[in-house]
Amino acid sequence: MGGAHMQRGNRLVRQPLRLARNRVFRNYRGGALLDRWQGVAQPADNHFPEEWVGSTTVSRLPGRPKDEGLSQVQLPDGSTAVLRELIEQDPAGMLGAAHVARHGTELAVLCKVLDSAMRLPIQVHPDRAFAKQHCHSDFGKTESWIILATRRVGGETPYILFGFREGVTEEAFKRLARAQDIPGQVAALNRVEVQPGEVYLVTAGTPHAIGPGVFMIEVQEPTDLVINTEYTVGEIRRTEDQCMMGLPFDLGMQCFDYRAAGLEHVRRRTLAPRPISEDADGRQDRLIGPEDTPCFAVGRLTISGALRDRDRGRCYIGIVSEGKGWIEGLDAPMALEPGTTFFVPAASEHRGYRAAPDAPLTVVKCFPPA
Repeated sequence: MGGAHMQRGNRLVRQPLRLARNRVFRNYRGGALLDRWQGVAQPADNHFPEEWVGSTTVSRLPGRPKDEGLSQVQLPDGSTAVLRELIEQDPAGMLGAAHVARHGTELAVLCKVLDSAMRLPIQVHPDRAFAKQHCHSDFGKTESWIILATRRVGGETPYILFGFREGVTEEAFKRLARAQDIPGQVAALNRVEVQPGEVYLVTAGTPHAIGPGVFMIEVQEPTDLVINTEYTVGEIRRTEDQCMMGLPFDLGMQCFDYRAAGLEHVRRRTLAPRPISEDADGRQDRLIGPEDTPCFAVGRLTISGALRDRDRGRCYIGIVSEGKGWIEGLDAPMALEPGTTFFVPAASEHRGYRAAPDAPLTVVKCFPPA
């Protein structure tokens, strides 16, 4: 980089950075609630049902642009820059020296906001050991779901499929997958109705599928690694090779953890918010902490007045789920409203958050591994 660009970059790490819209193509359909949340004039379901937030991860879907998924930052002069490139230019300023010592220039977390209009295919994600050995990745894909809202699609109550039912064996489920017995596969998983505000931790190896009508924030390890046991998604037919990430069938099926079974597993992975602090100006809760997973962390601010940021010095991704207000940055305050997403560098000198009168502000903060 030239000197002028480097000076701009050094200033950039001293303030929160607004993220540009980053809708990503998926095989399933959805997105109407995401459109409405983002203020789109005519919300509609389509094949762009996901917003990838603070993403340094590229989508793995075949036939798509090679850089699809990468987030861009909206710069003060109206131009944009790829977040991953800004991190590479100043890793310590963007991520913090301790983070760089552990993970280099990898942000190590990925956030999405997604809205399903149909049931997603049954799937599983590899853990880190499997991903390192077979996928050339230092990260697997443990993920988490924070339910923002729901809607009825086709008269169905919103639900998720989460973990195996008690008694499902590896041999039986492999037979169902081989035969493409979809009703049998669905019956092999726990069906759980969901409500706004619920938080689920989906550890690597757990079979799952998001049902229709679920609008959520997904915080996960920074990969797009997935094994699908359903080869048809809506009108899209895929090959076994595509659904198994190019791995042999028996090897791909080793990603499943058959201990992730029963309603007790669902109960242990349904997380309750834990309060960190509360006063007249707002409340901070831990949604996911190190006691839950070493892969990432999630907090939530509910702000009614002016609240200092207790996490200055740590990088994180911010998502405004509701309300209006500002984050007080180095330069002019950044206006916040539902759908606003931003990245806070570790070196940011912002002070904190302020809610608009009569519009309590809710911000979800997504952190890489501590």
